[in-house]
Amino acid sequence: MAIFLGVHKMPPGMTQEEGKASYAKYKESAIKNGLKPLGAVVSIEKGFGYCQTEAESADQVREAHEAAQIPLEDVIEVMQLS
Repeated sequence: MAIFLGVHKMPPGMTQEEGKASYAKYKESAIKNGLKPLGAVVSIEKGFGYCQTEAESADQVREAHEAAQIPLEDVIEVMQLS
């Protein structure tokens, strides 16, 4: 499996709590679709969030986001350096 970074532009005024709830919703969808969510980070100030998911393809990550109704700017395959 590969690691994919989901890039999210957060809506203006989104709170940290709303970000956490959104990630929890995605995490549930990813698990249901056989993917392994690895975590997420956000910058409320810059308005972006990034989630990492272990999956076979970027399309699987997109489908899990769609099923959870979580907007997605891009999916990028990345690698762990450590």
